[in-house]
Amino acid sequence: MAWFTTWVTSVFDILLVAGILYFLYTIFRDTNSMTIVKGFLVVLAVYVIADFFQLSTLAWILRYIVGNFVILAVVLFQPEIRRIFSQVGQGGSVFHKPYSNVVEELAEAVFEMARQNMGALILIERNVGLRHLMEDALAIDARLSKEMLFSIFYKGNVLHDGAVVIQGDRIVAARVIIPAVKIDAIKTKRFKYGTRHLAGIAITSECDAIALIVSEEKGTVSLATEGHLAFDLEYENLKRKLYELL
Repeated sequence: MAWFTTWVTSVFDILLVAGILYFLYTIFRDTNSMTIVKGFLVVLAVYVIADFFQLSTLAWILRYIVGNFVILAVVLFQPEIRRIFSQVGQGGSVFHKPYSNVVEELAEAVFEMARQNMGALILIERNVGLRHLMEDALAIDARLSKEMLFSIFYKGNVLHDGAVVIQGDRIVAARVIIPAVKIDAIKTKRFKYGTRHLAGIAITSECDAIALIVSEEKGTVSLATEGHLAFDLEYENLKRKLYELL
């Protein structure tokens, strides 16, 4: 009987570890952090090789990096660590509770702005944090609503030229200026789009954020993900895409 208990315990232990690893994978997949993880695995492999061939100087340097990986991980993976604790605390996705409201409010807001030819750039944060874009922005902590977005992107408002960042069901920043160097890097490839569209493409090409763009000139709504643009969307089509992405 003891062997059966040991076997069940071992199987449960393996399944539990596998579940934790898969959970961590879902947090890090499709993010820039996967590149960092792969880089660390390369460093670890080089360290093992250097230690095996007794390359003392190289092995000492790499041993220091590997030995301080926990500290490096806290700095490099700060957005992902925050997301892990957020998901554990909520028992699911960060968008679990405000999910439907987020999609409905965003869809209604952008299409109403399109009808009134109000330009807008809305960035929806997912796994990868956008804090690096918000250093010089106006910090906001407001519930996402159509009225709030209208007040920000109203042409008479000094904030309307920048982007807005959304986390969950909260508007966390306005007047977010996308660095010109990011826009210039893709301008030659997608010259037919305006600055807001280029900015949305630039940001989503380097992280997993979603960009909603309202054209002031054409009165159209577009969505950018992974550096690709879905142009001139219909209302129901936009809602379907947002539900899928969130």
